[in-house]
Amino acid sequence: MHRFLLASLALLCAGAIAVAQQAPAAPPAAGQQPSVTFRTETNFVEVHAIVTDQKGAFVKDLTRDDFEIYEDGRLQSPAVFSLVDMPVERPFVPATSDGPIEPDVRATTRTFDGRVYIILLDDLHTNVTRSNNVRDVAKKFVNEYLGTNDLAAVVYTSGRQESGQELTNSHRLLNAAIDRFLGRKLPSAGAEKLAVHIQQIGNQTAMAEESQETRTSEGLQQAQSIKDPFDLERALNARRSLQAIENISGWLADVQGRRKALLFFSEGFDYDIYQPFNINREGSSVLQETQEAMAAAQRANVNVYGIDPRGMSQFGEMIEISSRSDYPQLDYGTFRGQLRELLLAQESLISLSDETGGIPIVNSGDLAGGLGRIVLDNSRYFLLGYYSDAGRWSRNKFMKIEVRVKRPGLQVRARKGFLPPDTRAIDRAREADVKAGTTPALRAALGKPVPVGELPMRVFAAPMRAAGGKGGSVLVALEIDGPSLKFEPKDGRFAETIEVSIVAADERARVQGGDRQTFNLNLVPETHERVSRTGVRMLSHLELPPGRYQIRVGAHESTGRAIGTVPYDLEVPDYTKVPFGISGVLLTSSSAGTFATANQETDWNGLLPSPPVVTRTFSPSDTLTWFAEVYDNSSPSAHNLNYTTTILDARSGRQLAQARDNRSVGADSKGLAQGFTTSLPLRDAAPGTYVLRVEATSTVGGHSARRDVLFEVR
Repeated sequence: MHRFLLASLALLCAGAIAVAQQAPAAPPAAGQQPSVTFRTETNFVEVHAIVTDQKGAFVKDLTRDDFEIYEDGRLQSPAVFSLVDMPVERPFVPATSDGPIEPDVRATTRTFDGRVYIILLDDLHTNVTRSNNVRDVAKKFVNEYLGTNDLAAVVYTSGRQESGQELTNSHRLLNAAIDRFLGRKLPSAGAEKLAVHIQQIGNQTAMAEESQETRTSEGLQQAQSIKDPFDLERALNARRSLQAIENISGWLADVQGRRKALLFFSEGFDYDIYQPFNINREGSSVLQETQEAMAAAQRANVNVYGIDPRGMSQFGEMIEISSRSDYPQLDYGTFRGQLRELLLAQESLISLSDETGGIPIVNSGDLAGGLGRIVLDNSRYFLLGYYSDAGRWSRNKFMKIEVRVKRPGLQVRARKGFLPPDTRAIDRAREADVKAGTTPALRAALGKPVPVGELPMRVFAAPMRAAGGKGGSVLVALEIDGPSLKFEPKDGRFAETIEVSIVAADERARVQGGDRQTFNLNLVPETHERVSRTGVRMLSHLELPPGRYQIRVGAHESTGRAIGTVPYDLEVPDYTKVPFGISGVLLTSSSAGTFATANQETDWNGLLPSPPVVTRTFSPSDTLTWFAEVYDNSSPSAHNLNYTTTILDARSGRQLAQARDNRSVGADSKGLAQGFTTSLPLRDAAPGTYVLRVEATSTVGGHSARRDVLFEVR
């Protein structure tokens, strides 16, 4: 089972990944999107076909009978056929904010049905002077094209795990990961060879007699034999970038029912992958790695979109060479040679895209239009699946796929084939470091790239300062919807066992904490009736050092064997070092008791009248109560803290209710946590979306901190 994306890339695990692999269910009803599924059979092949007319417009009124699929020239019988047509849902921006408010609750109330994007930033092959180009275009994609239900990750080809970001929907976290990008491309191979040549000419001229001719046939041969001084490092960088593509593809191989887009921001490689002859050993290794990367992407049905951040290549960006060779036969250091290097690098992006079913965006003056086309590619397509005859497979034999449509005048774009998996190979992917005793089914689900939604559940996590003032403390709350629990009647009671496993990995994919709990519910009929209507709540507490985390929470109910997983991105600040900070907001309501709390975590006792709730939907009859801590390290002198909580209409910005508190902080109270509990009724709230704004300010230094929580009233 795969662990986390960034850890998988750091390890660069080789090992064959099985071909697309889900036993197909019945086709979805018309208008219903097919669900994301996970592989079970190695000989099931999934193909995504984009069909356009002569004007380039997508054609959607096609049926199963309009398609023909050929594998190595043999007509296949599609076992799965469906149309995927997903709208791009934009995140809601409240009138009270400049941008979307990140929800403090993550939910999997249904099977994941969004798009999957991997933003692969090739810092190894991007000139440092064009780092801003990459950042601007990549952030434009996140901010303008990432839908509400989509997931994206940011990965660096150099393997900088601390700079990347696991799969998330958070624009803030994705933009922060992109902002850390800095190109580190080596100088041009031609420029480096010319520098060596010019130095040789200088040495020869200095040693030659005044009348001696320095331009000779021997000198030309010597100049033509000059090697790139960075050849080994250049080949290593190309292989590292290609290995990143290979490992991302392997990590996504289990996910079926969706196109998987790899946005490869790169200026391309210096090696000609189409010329296997007359190249050295390093060039051969790059060629082999290219073939392996393409094969992995084809097996996993990952579509690579090569994006050259230079846009429309201008001759003016070519390297200015102040010195020239005396030999006109030489390419390097000339405009001709530089142009060849540019075209060679772009050709690597084109070939990676074409061979995997993506589109190259190179030498284009309309990068924004190219990004839009990527979104369209991953929003509208036909999903076709068939069972391949594994008896015809042989190792390293490419199985060609051709998709045809019977209607004339239409064009089809799909992956061109796949290399069958080596069934003798052992999957070396790392397992998630979950707590001992976690069942294999839940362990496997926690390692899936996308959330598993069989068991509807919601997760909330609040960072706070640990007791004693050092490190971080995180309260994790989980709620599972009651109708999804399959109780078993036994001796006049109703039994159900729920297993919960939590694993917290830091920005380097190192596991820093976790928890495992098993709850054996044995309910009397009255309690069973209530829990079946509402649900069950569980609380956990993690001690984590300051840093960025992805907390993965999984639950498994034993009777129906349903599983749910939720990834939760969280930053635990170092509250001892920030001048002024605020904890996460613990929120409860007067109706919190409708959910049964399976364990009584003590962290909230005395802070709230009832356990923290994970739901963010309330009724006008509810009274909300919340707690937050303020950490004030700003001044050693006595001053005041002003604490304000406001409920605002998210659409109009109108203030519904407000409460204020003021507290004097003595000179000896620097660094102490100041806790605030507030309650406000919702009786005046009409159905709609609201913002709970919790804000604290200091009368010294102008320091302030704020948390916004979105909730609904129905």
